[in-house]
Amino acid sequence: MPTRLSINLLAPVLFGVPVLAVGLWLSLAWNAQSKRAVAELAEQGIQQIHQSASTKITDVLSTPVQVCRVNEHLVASGLLPLDDLPAWRPTILRQAEAFDTLSSIAWGGADGRSAWVTRYADGSAYWALKADGDAPTMQEWRLGADGQPTDAQAKTFDFDVGQRPWFTTPRDAGGSAWSAPYVWVGGVDSSGVTLGISYGIPLYGDSGEFIGVVDADFSLNDLSEYLGRQSIGKTGVAALLSPDGRLLATSADAAVATQDGGLVRLADSDNPLLAAAGGVIEQRDGAADALVPLLDEPHYVTTSRVGDGVGLDWTLVTIVPESDFTAHIEREYSRSWLTSLIAMSLAVAIGLFAARWLVRPLNQLVTAVRRIGQGDLDTQIEVRHAPEYVNLAAEVNRMAAGLQDRMRMQKSLSLAMEVQRNLLPTDSPELPGLEIAGHSTYCDETGGDYYDFLDVSGSDQHTAVLVIGDVMGHGVAAALLMATARGILRSRSAVPGSLADFLTHLNDMLVEDTQGERFMTMLLVTVSSKTHELRWASAGHGPPMIYDPTKDTFFDLEGGGLPLGLMDGEDYEEYQLPPVGPGSVIFVATDGLEETMNARHEQFGIERLQSLVRENAAKPAEQISQTIRQAIATYRGAVSQADDLTFVVAKVLD
Repeated sequence: MPTRLSINLLAPVLFGVPVLAVGLWLSLAWNAQSKRAVAELAEQGIQQIHQSASTKITDVLSTPVQVCRVNEHLVASGLLPLDDLPAWRPTILRQAEAFDTLSSIAWGGADGRSAWVTRYADGSAYWALKADGDAPTMQEWRLGADGQPTDAQAKTFDFDVGQRPWFTTPRDAGGSAWSAPYVWVGGVDSSGVTLGISYGIPLYGDSGEFIGVVDADFSLNDLSEYLGRQSIGKTGVAALLSPDGRLLATSADAAVATQDGGLVRLADSDNPLLAAAGGVIEQRDGAADALVPLLDEPHYVTTSRVGDGVGLDWTLVTIVPESDFTAHIEREYSRSWLTSLIAMSLAVAIGLFAARWLVRPLNQLVTAVRRIGQGDLDTQIEVRHAPEYVNLAAEVNRMAAGLQDRMRMQKSLSLAMEVQRNLLPTDSPELPGLEIAGHSTYCDETGGDYYDFLDVSGSDQHTAVLVIGDVMGHGVAAALLMATARGILRSRSAVPGSLADFLTHLNDMLVEDTQGERFMTMLLVTVSSKTHELRWASAGHGPPMIYDPTKDTFFDLEGGGLPLGLMDGEDYEEYQLPPVGPGSVIFVATDGLEETMNARHEQFGIERLQSLVRENAAKPAEQISQTIRQAIATYRGAVSQADDLTFVVAKVLD
């Protein structure tokens, strides 16, 4: 009978059992609340991790496109002479050093002559040259730190450019193109097979004859090493897949190529985690955004397309274990169970006082975690108790502080976007006999596109000066370079000078800051509403599109210099056109318009732009601008905007 028990024994038992029950209930309640809060934070964290990786990969994939376009301009301007391939070495070596994610930059001529600079993972660089197109072999030298060959005797190997995929793919396509993965020259050794993928642009002579290909390559091994340097959560991995689900690169220690030079299917990877994820993705028709069990542990598997903006249809896969987000909570939860057992033992000895002493901090933690889960991120838990509770409170406090930091970063980006938009013109200049309309839409919070209307010292009231620029890449770095260029250009316009003078001054100023590692293109155009004369100067930017309705003709313009910020000492030229007819439309834009993709991966293209300008030339400039924006949006459909869209329309009135 209970009444026969000693009061010294019965009281601790009567108090200890309820204390144990309450302690266990509070532990379970706290665990449930914590898991809900962690689940919400994990979903946000996964999206941020995946988006960060996607942005970095997109920037890397745009590098060969930008480099090939630069070299296309350099060849057209004679700075890379086709009759003197050895003169190419300093320029393309500097490019390879500036863009260390590239493995190779090359030229292949229709006459069989070839040249390239190749960089390897250990930092070494090699220069290869085939000066005689009829010769069966090619020569290669290792380059020293000064860019000069270190070998007195060149290494030779059999080479025919007409058999290389990086050359034949754009040649046969008749336009810029990515090759399929292919085995590199010398890419088969005891360590395995080295595959590469290239982007090339075919070049044509004045008579339309094919003259060669400018090319930039990735080694899939180098692409995997780049992924391996990225942070995918704490212990997560990432992989890039081809359209048919085969591995192109991975941050995990796994092969991407078979011994015969093929690509490994994700589901057949020798890495168990990748193989398990591949099976899940194949079951879900190539897409997965869910928490799924892999190797007996829950993992967040997220997929998204990358490379749309540069003509690729790749898939980025990130695989992050749930334990990256819950490990601390699980450890602290396990400790709370131990604490509850200790509490029961103490309760048997000291009764109600000990029970209250143990239950109070658990109640405090449960309440605080609940408030955090409801959005009160200012909640701070101050527990002066056992070390386990203090550590648990500190972890929860750090969790809330981390979420606050991410929210502050988002607010900072929003503020940066507002500041950058305030740098763009709020109104178009009003000049007699001239209508002007400008527009810019960024694909991220901040972008690198820029347009402006300059008030140049010494110009008359009938002359408008149009500016449009495009910084390589997106985000805060591109926005800062854009703002710097805007400030320098506006300051220089206070002193009379030609458009070429402005670009030369701006380039010299930017090179001091960028050291040639970042660059931007720019186009300056002046339009006189009185004389109908146009002058223009370009730094790596396409010429203006000019439509004269009196002749139903688009002017065919050529010319320009290097993009701004690559190298100092560049002298730019100013070009002048004869007077255009009344009603003529001058259209300047960044490449985001032409390269807008629809759901079928087709670019909008210059022909559609010209048709829009011709069909709407009779309308006011603002209506032409609105029509172009609507046409771009309709063409893109549900596809997200991959690049900034910026353009200016000017119309010469009668």
